[in-house]
Amino acid sequence: MNITINNEKTREFSAQITSRQIKGINYSEADYFARNLGAFTFGRHSRFLVWHPLIKNAIRVTIEIFIPISDHIYDKPDQHSSVIYYQLEAEKIETFAAVVLNDVPAGDRTRFGAFYQFKLDFEDGTKQVIRDPMAWSLPYGIHAPAELYDAESVLGSRNDTAYYAGLSKTLSKKEENRIGPSANLLEIHTGTATFDGTLYSLTQRYRQIAAKIRDDRELSPDEKNMIGFDGIELMPLNPVIENPKEHRFWSPIQQPEENGTEITVHLRKPSVINWGYDVVIFGSSAVNPSVLSTGRPHELLDLIETLHTFPGRPMKVILDVVYGHAANQALELLPDEFFAGQNMYGQNIDFKHPLVRAMILEMQRRIMNWGFDGIRVDAAQDITCYDSEQDLVLYDDEFLKQMSNVEQEAAGLNFKPWMIFEDGRPWPRDDWELACTYRDLIEQQKHPFQWGPMIFAYNTPYHYTYWVSKWWRIKEQFRIGEQWITGYANHDTMRRGTQADPEIINVNFLLGNSLKMVMDNAYNNPSTTLLMNAFLPGVPMDFLQALGSAPWSFIRNTDSEYAIKITAEEAYFADWQITDIEYRNSRFFKRLKDFGFQNLTDLRRFTKALLNLVHATAYQPEIIADILNRIDPPFAVTNWTVEKLNNYSKAWMDDVNDYCNVDMHTEFIDAKKADFNLQARNFRLNNSWLTKNFCPDDFLSYREPVNGAVIFYGYRKNRETGKELIFVANMEGQPRKITVTELGFPVKNPDQWDVALSTPSARGKKIDQPIRLSISQGVLFEKKA
Repeated sequence: MNITINNEKTREFSAQITSRQIKGINYSEADYFARNLGAFTFGRHSRFLVWHPLIKNAIRVTIEIFIPISDHIYDKPDQHSSVIYYQLEAEKIETFAAVVLNDVPAGDRTRFGAFYQFKLDFEDGTKQVIRDPMAWSLPYGIHAPAELYDAESVLGSRNDTAYYAGLSKTLSKKEENRIGPSANLLEIHTGTATFDGTLYSLTQRYRQIAAKIRDDRELSPDEKNMIGFDGIELMPLNPVIENPKEHRFWSPIQQPEENGTEITVHLRKPSVINWGYDVVIFGSSAVNPSVLSTGRPHELLDLIETLHTFPGRPMKVILDVVYGHAANQALELLPDEFFAGQNMYGQNIDFKHPLVRAMILEMQRRIMNWGFDGIRVDAAQDITCYDSEQDLVLYDDEFLKQMSNVEQEAAGLNFKPWMIFEDGRPWPRDDWELACTYRDLIEQQKHPFQWGPMIFAYNTPYHYTYWVSKWWRIKEQFRIGEQWITGYANHDTMRRGTQADPEIINVNFLLGNSLKMVMDNAYNNPSTTLLMNAFLPGVPMDFLQALGSAPWSFIRNTDSEYAIKITAEEAYFADWQITDIEYRNSRFFKRLKDFGFQNLTDLRRFTKALLNLVHATAYQPEIIADILNRIDPPFAVTNWTVEKLNNYSKAWMDDVNDYCNVDMHTEFIDAKKADFNLQARNFRLNNSWLTKNFCPDDFLSYREPVNGAVIFYGYRKNRETGKELIFVANMEGQPRKITVTELGFPVKNPDQWDVALSTPSARGKKIDQPIRLSISQGVLFEKKA
């Protein structure tokens, strides 16, 4: 094996870059540069292009190549691997460096390709490593060399071409070949969706379910929770921050002497735990290696293919992306030009910089070209730019429009994705929850959907009077909500729910006799599911944890600076989501028990003290540790130091991550509730007209006076088919006996109405007979055709 520079092709490519560079990196040229950044394979040749302003000051730029010569066992926790090292000179073109090499092996489905990074030498003798932010593959994380990966050949052999052939007939020509919306969605966090927490294992789960459906075999309740959707929304999959003390997955053992030298690299399988939103922007075209079983990005393609070819009804696949901010760790990985100052999450992105703007859009195009049907943009209100003339920070609506117009290609089909924006403007204004319309981008661009008010973070349906206090938002939903993502359980609402102090809020214990039961029943509530899936407009979304009776929390073991603070802020998780029974279970909380917290009472006492001290000291870990050691009576664990607090935080996050895994709770799933939820979702899929706003004769109301029970009731009619529906449910409060025909519905002949859906244990059969409805019970009647 001999890697050489292809001088002719390097000169040719460098000349192209030079001719464009003469004009400067302006908006008209930025797209060209962004499309060519990164590494590409062309037969025997591999082309590399990187941008970094420091290149201009370097006296020499080289590319380092590491070629594996032994089999990688990717899922081995710790190993030593031999690689052959090359260092070859790249061509400097102002702030770019380019080179074309011969015979560099590229990765694909079956093998790892060469790893690469750039090195800058400066006149004062210093050196700096530059890694590729546009890489297709980062098997060992953001602080390791990228992999040369032949994405084009992998994508060229996809197995869902028939799906795209059918899709081509349904694209909206009015919206320039844009994919239309789903009827309902399931939100999945890959890392906690299966025991293994990988894309591979999630794909295998869906393949097992598909095989049982084809063979007409009965599905288990946990399998039923994963079907009845025509869209799956994956929480962010791009690489996230890494704890510098814990997450060094690539470490060369010795320095090479010359090209062709064999060296040993210490490798560890990436093991980052994160909910997905702590991004660095760097590497956003790649897949977070911690959710890859094999280290091969095609695991993502396999999942998409499996969902696109699912029996009975293909499922769209939507990707959640985060481009509005970057964690501070991004400062180590990207040029300063990427950033526009600090914010509460870390760093603002400088969207006014032409190449930064173009690179993010290109990252979006590359990751979406795996075959995603839609894209959900997290916190679009954070995508801003500074207007110096007005001295104002403005929402960058032009960039959001550019995101919508990024064209994808899969199986020879060019199309634009279904766009979903989470946008809470005028956030961060104090009155944002009152002032937010959740419609700004719908009105500007017409085609997008937005997260509606009922699914935003601060909805906690375990409060008494929740449903009457949110009535104004529900009225908005049935009047103007047809382009809203609706529902009530997701990664944000459940997380915020567990962060509330149950001692200072009015918890609705009619939902259960423990806080955990209240939480489970509030976020997997039959009457709410009936309302959202079988009656109201919009696209309802469910969350796998909520459906699976599994807990959820803020999960992150990826930093040391704020680890103690973040862990402290999850203090009430121990109240809301853990009971003595779960804590005593030998498979849960092993690390915290080994740490010294043998019982839940001791753990709860400590978590609350830690939270109070974080607030009281304005987060000064040294002082916190000192005060913890002075408290009398002492805690179950003593002799606290800052290091010990960080170790506690790691134990907490690792244990909570295990505890939140859906597969750990399958035995606790209510089978009747799982059956009902699936029936409600299938009803939605078979009645797509429900997505639309209410017509003039449609209505939803609640019985007044409330008198101890919030009874919702409503009527809808499909103007095309004549189908009529009547909904009634006890959303919260005491049991009540209801006679539906006494609520003012247009029911002339009661015998024409049948029960279409009924929540578990609700016994209504006749529309003109009294029905006793307890909290969370409801019935949907349908008029016979």
